[in-house]
Amino acid sequence: MKRKTIAVCVTGYNWEYETRVVSGMREKCRELDINLLVFASLLKKPELNAGRTLHESIIAGEVEIFNLINYELVDGVVILGDSIISEEVIYNISAKAKKHGIPVVNINDPDHKLQKNIVLSDKIAMEFVVRHLVQDHGLKKINFIGGFPGNLQTEERLEAYKKVLTENNIPIEEERIAYGEFWKKSIECTENFIKSGDIPEAIVCASDTMAFFCMDCLKAHGYRIPEDIVVTGFDGVIDCESYDPPLTTVRRAFYESGEVAVNLLTDIWAGKETPDTVLVDSVLERSRSCGCDGAVNTDEQDFYNSKYGYRNKAMEINYYILETNTNFSNAETSVEIYREAQKASYFFSMNSLYVCICSELEEGTSSFKNAGEGHYGISETMLSMTDDEVIPSGTRFPSSRLVPIDIFNGEKARFFAFSPIYFKNRFLGYIAYEPKKMQGAGDFFATWLVTLSNNAGIFYMKNELEDVVDKLENLYIRDPLTGLYNRRGMEKLGKKVVEQARDNNCMLTVICVDIDRLKPINDNYGHEAGDNAILQTANAIKASVPRGSVSTRTGGDEYCIILANDNDEEIEGYIADIDSFLREYNEGSRLPYEVGCSCGFYSVPANQIESVDSMIKIADAKMYQQKAAKKANRI
Repeated sequence: MKRKTIAVCVTGYNWEYETRVVSGMREKCRELDINLLVFASLLKKPELNAGRTLHESIIAGEVEIFNLINYELVDGVVILGDSIISEEVIYNISAKAKKHGIPVVNINDPDHKLQKNIVLSDKIAMEFVVRHLVQDHGLKKINFIGGFPGNLQTEERLEAYKKVLTENNIPIEEERIAYGEFWKKSIECTENFIKSGDIPEAIVCASDTMAFFCMDCLKAHGYRIPEDIVVTGFDGVIDCESYDPPLTTVRRAFYESGEVAVNLLTDIWAGKETPDTVLVDSVLERSRSCGCDGAVNTDEQDFYNSKYGYRNKAMEINYYILETNTNFSNAETSVEIYREAQKASYFFSMNSLYVCICSELEEGTSSFKNAGEGHYGISETMLSMTDDEVIPSGTRFPSSRLVPIDIFNGEKARFFAFSPIYFKNRFLGYIAYEPKKMQGAGDFFATWLVTLSNNAGIFYMKNELEDVVDKLENLYIRDPLTGLYNRRGMEKLGKKVVEQARDNNCMLTVICVDIDRLKPINDNYGHEAGDNAILQTANAIKASVPRGSVSTRTGGDEYCIILANDNDEEIEGYIADIDSFLREYNEGSRLPYEVGCSCGFYSVPANQIESVDSMIKIADAKMYQQKAAKKANRI
């Protein structure tokens, strides 16, 4: 029986809430032998009313990773809708999954009802906290710090706060309610509570972060927690246990919701009847900030070691990114660019990591030239640009397969994540990685990936600009009709041929060519016929003279060739080849006119070169001698 595969769509995978959900899913998938594929953009969604927005090009680059999902390979889709930075993406994923008959589960996103929904019940959870303070601790003067006014989660938690007070006949006083905007203004709110003179017995905060700032402010004013004022939080972040004092909080059931999502999908696959919405209640975790005997501070030495370790990791990532940027600036090939990326698999503790780049970008068949006018998406084929023990750099594979190896038919279920590499509006590719830790790749992973994306994008754009400069320069020194050099090209590149002749101690030759009877062709058959004679003579020159020669159209029907050679016999052979080319052309063209030319050349040893101009005059004179001889023969 084919192993099942679940695709998870999430933004901010390296953040705590998102990684807890994925961790719950991963452990349940491991237990049930199910593949888990995480499609993750890494830039966190801006908080509501936080005054921070993402540029459209950034959003386009981030969400392109969700277009990588191959719905032929997955059996279920889970969306962490609350995290997704574009509402349109949620509905697009749901519609594609529905088209393929794949069930979709949306976690913690009450704003977007999909086929199946898992809702984390915050309202009831806040009731747990306030009821605990009122009924277990006998407190009545309880203040509240919420997030942003009008925010759904803030209003739900505020409503729960008011409900419990009302149930216990405690009056609701508006001056005890403040909005800390999740964390920014929580210190100001606490200061105002203190200045009011009516010191609360407890301050209930709608997030752990606001509670930390609130406690810091209280301690700075000399208040003891919980002896003087009780403080509680909401979310259950990891730092709650190590804070002083450890924070009483509500742990939202993120991990459990991940497990519930997998169980819900397995029930659907089994044909069982399932509810459209599943509520997962949060858990009250009592601790010392409210006066309960719950979690205690981590041993001071362990706490110090963990903070010191984090500090060292931050210093290490700063050094690593600095070194990476330095190496990028000196990179001349894409292989060198992505060799740096390979180091990330060790730094971020990956079991494996592949940098997958759009094939047409790497092969130069796509460009940034219209990057400001539209978005370039995922290619049909990708190139794996990191060396692996089995997969060498440059290995081509279909993007529908996701990675250059088979991750669907192994002995055990696989856990892979995919995140975008993009620059401006150009999607460059993605990284496919297999983290060792279920908690994601760490706080520094997004920083590293943005660095990789920017440097890779600059590398490709720089190469393209160099190509554009070369093409513009080529236009400047080329004759548009024939593709041969013009006089500017001859002046620039002729010097190099002279240097080559001197370096190799050989002959320098100038050949002058002039089209025979061009005026009668123009007069009798028109200028298109004349242009054809000019073009065919140029073709004859291109086909006959060796590489490294500088072939120039110096006038309407005149050409000049500068080349380094060993002897005059070689030159006579080149001229014979020009005549032969035009003779074969005339035989096959069936035109009422023939294309021919006259040639003259002059050669001197490299050590006797005085000026190319003087050689051209001599070669030109010899060419006219041949032209006059041909005319005399015709007469």
